[in-house]
Amino acid sequence: MQRPILALALAVPLLMLPTLVTAQVAGQPINRIPNITGRMTSDQQMSRFENEEYRRRLNPSVVEAEAQHGAERLELARQVAVRVEQYKCDEARAMAKAAGDRQMGLRIRGTCR
Repeated sequence: MQRPILALALAVPLLMLPTLVTAQVAGQPINRIPNITGRMTSDQQMSRFENEEYRRRLNPSVVEAEAQHGAERLELARQVAVRVEQYKCDEARAMAKAAGDRQMGLRIRGTCR
């Protein structure tokens, strides 16, 4: 009679082992009050909005850049960028000067120094 009780006593901890392992793997202690995730304060929402707006201003899409600067200036910037990458800075500055874009000429001069 003692053997079945001993076998049962040894088997119960082994049966509970998978539940203990999964609780530890999940990283959540037992009887813990769950955190509500996904909610932000108004300050966090404002900061997120400002960061996103700042990123948009730094890296506008092609459509936004075209609307702001015009298709001709974007095409000139592409051509000038190719010349600068090929180390043809004098030619790139001449292109910007011929187009009447002083600001682009100054940026080319600063980049090629």
